[in-house]
Amino acid sequence: MSEQKPPRPRFAGLKRQFLLLVLGIYLLAGTAALLLFAVIVDGIIRQLGEDFATQFVLRQKDRILAPIQREVALSRTLADSPLLKQWAHAEADPALQAQALAELDNYRRHFADRSYFFVVNGSGHYYHNNAADEYRGRELRFTVDPALPRDHWYFATMAKVDDFALNVDYDAPLDVTKVWINAVVREGAIKLGLGGTGLELDTFIQAVLGEDREGVATLLLDRTGAIKAYRDRSYIDFNTVAKDSAEHSTLYRLLASPGEQARLRERLEQLAAGRAPVTALDLTVEGQPRLAAIAYLPDIQWFAVALVDIGHVYSLWRFAPLALLQVASLLLLAVAMTVLLDRLVLGPLARLHRSTQAIAAGDYGRLAAVESSNEIGDLTRAFNAMALKMRRYTDRLELLVEERTQALARSNQQLAETHEQVLDSIRYAVLIQQAILPRPELLKRVLDDHFVVWKPRDLVGGDFYFCRADERGCLLVVADCTGHGVPGAFMTMAVNAVLNHVTSALCADDPARILQETNRQLRATLRQDDMGEGFENGLDAGVCYWAWSERQLRFAGARIDLVFQDADGALTIIRGDGRSLGYQHADFEREFTPHLIERTAGRVFYLTTDGLLDQAGGGKGYGFGRRRFHEALCAGGGQPLPVRGALLEQALATYQGDRPQRDDITVLGFRPAAQPLEPL
Repeated sequence: MSEQKPPRPRFAGLKRQFLLLVLGIYLLAGTAALLLFAVIVDGIIRQLGEDFATQFVLRQKDRILAPIQREVALSRTLADSPLLKQWAHAEADPALQAQALAELDNYRRHFADRSYFFVVNGSGHYYHNNAADEYRGRELRFTVDPALPRDHWYFATMAKVDDFALNVDYDAPLDVTKVWINAVVREGAIKLGLGGTGLELDTFIQAVLGEDREGVATLLLDRTGAIKAYRDRSYIDFNTVAKDSAEHSTLYRLLASPGEQARLRERLEQLAAGRAPVTALDLTVEGQPRLAAIAYLPDIQWFAVALVDIGHVYSLWRFAPLALLQVASLLLLAVAMTVLLDRLVLGPLARLHRSTQAIAAGDYGRLAAVESSNEIGDLTRAFNAMALKMRRYTDRLELLVEERTQALARSNQQLAETHEQVLDSIRYAVLIQQAILPRPELLKRVLDDHFVVWKPRDLVGGDFYFCRADERGCLLVVADCTGHGVPGAFMTMAVNAVLNHVTSALCADDPARILQETNRQLRATLRQDDMGEGFENGLDAGVCYWAWSERQLRFAGARIDLVFQDADGALTIIRGDGRSLGYQHADFEREFTPHLIERTAGRVFYLTTDGLLDQAGGGKGYGFGRRRFHEALCAGGGQPLPVRGALLEQALATYQGDRPQRDDITVLGFRPAAQPLEPL
């Protein structure tokens, strides 16, 4: 018998050498990894800083344009007013002056600062009123004089500006410092004067630069590089238009070298030419290195500049935990390698791993070979038993899945057929509901101009409009019935029948009585008193009637108001009564309030259901509301009514965004005809 050799220690020799080798590799790799990490992090910080500065200045661009863009548009509209141009030619005409001051006051109410100014070039008269309406009746404040330094801004603007300009200045007579929006009033090449408004400087700076954080500063520059807005007012260049370029307080003066000034000037010219939306470059501002991100605001011909201290925004020490994590990871990897590379474990586990991969791929016949009687061998046997059981379970499961799949397919087919039947019924209901609406030909015959926005939330809905005309006059009704979809559509059919009965048998020319009789008849038709509290149905309605022989329009409303807009754009609201029709709690004996409104030339009337006003949208999901509704009407003032309707729908769609429609929407805008287009 040969001599049996003593067992060799498991960790003798090779294990020790392996540990020393792993330690050396760890030190070399760790040092190289840390150096590479530092280089990569520096590049990441630089890239993050550029991305941050670029995104920040683009966001600031939007914030800056928001308060100015609307004011510039209104100021230019003011300067383009035919009435104001006519007044500039005949300033002494009292009637013309009263009309012009009224129009200026209308603009004042729409300006964000609630103030305006207007200078007549022929006389030099400066007219002004503020948010407190302090100067009503004495709007003529003073006369500009080229000899007075306080008035140099006006004559410089008239000499240099053809359209409009923004000027940051302190107005001594008015004792205010504002960002002034100066719009030139002109007829062809002749400049008749100057008009516009202003934004209080501190409020403007707080509004547009409010997002500045530590390490980030925002400036606004004009095309010459003059600083127009900054948190430190001592840097702002006031009254730029009236000064020589050498006197301007510019960003160029804060830079370290002529080379940086030239690079900045080149980038500003590129942005102004539209070659890029945003640019970034390194500058030394008052001796401090800064990354400057710049965006051009073409609407006001200014630049937004974000000066970013990258080292403050993204400090290298913020990445220290990642470096420590890297060191710990390398150390853990070295320890894991020492354990996992043990040849007594790695081989059997690798073979077992291959078997698990085969089973994961669906090959349940690929069993692992049992080569030892230790724990790995026991694990292998348990794994093989599990694989055999899984194969049996899988075969059975596949059979069950096939059976369930077939059953599910049959159910889906039945569901699809049922759904199509229901959808076909609803599509037919759409045709029925549209049939009760007034024909477009009838509306064209009884209205000089009109638009209709009718948007059921579903295919059919509870909103509808009604028109009845004869040789005496015309009746228009907008109604919002209880419910949406099919239930709401059924309500519109019932209400339409009641309206036809009331207007045919009882009354067609008294909106207040029509509402009262509809309330009474609908409650009787729906048997509201017999159905219990769970059956509450009714409607809101606005009713208008005008006789061809009269110059007045009659209106009565049940929770629907009438809005009318005159030729000058002014809006007036006639409130309907605050109660609905047809509900159990409705008092059918109570009378509704009648209103008489003159049908003056150019006056347009609007009726809307609450679906438009309650539609959610915007960033916080608030309702569209009356204010936005009225702003949309004012934005379309002077346009044909179909164009106003399109603008209103566009404003609603923009505000609504991706949010779902909450309710049925109906808006009717119309200008009553003096006589029907054709005999009725």
